[in-house]
Amino acid sequence: MSVNGFTRFLPPEDYEKLRAKYPKFNEPWDDNDVDELKKMYADGQPLQEMAEQLGRTPNSLRLRLKALGLWESPPAPRQWTGEDDAALVEAYEAGTSFEELAERFGRSQRAIVSRLVLLRVKLFTGE
Repeated sequence: MSVNGFTRFLPPEDYEKLRAKYPKFNEPWDDNDVDELKKMYADGQPLQEMAEQLGRTPNSLRLRLKALGLWESPPAPRQWTGEDDAALVEAYEAGTSFEELAERFGRSQRAIVSRLVLLRVKLFTGE
């Protein structure tokens, strides 16, 4: 089956779910939508919020912004060093909160927890 000249690779039920959530899914962009996207992006509106307002998927917005030269992919995460690992474990074991660790190491709390798990540090000992 084809929609707007593109072969549909999604099962019909998945396609319909996407169309229900994002009414302009797989529709061509018009100038008004592009102008609205540029304005929202310049205003710093969150991607998911823009997607809902424009009726398009977040990925569609990223691709359009990239085509307009406005979207920059986030930089690749910094690699952890042995020094980082040692300092992280020491700070965690000293009782530093995940929030403080995230700020100190310039990473998300999720990255901090993931790294501690990878290092096999016991978390949430209940003490």
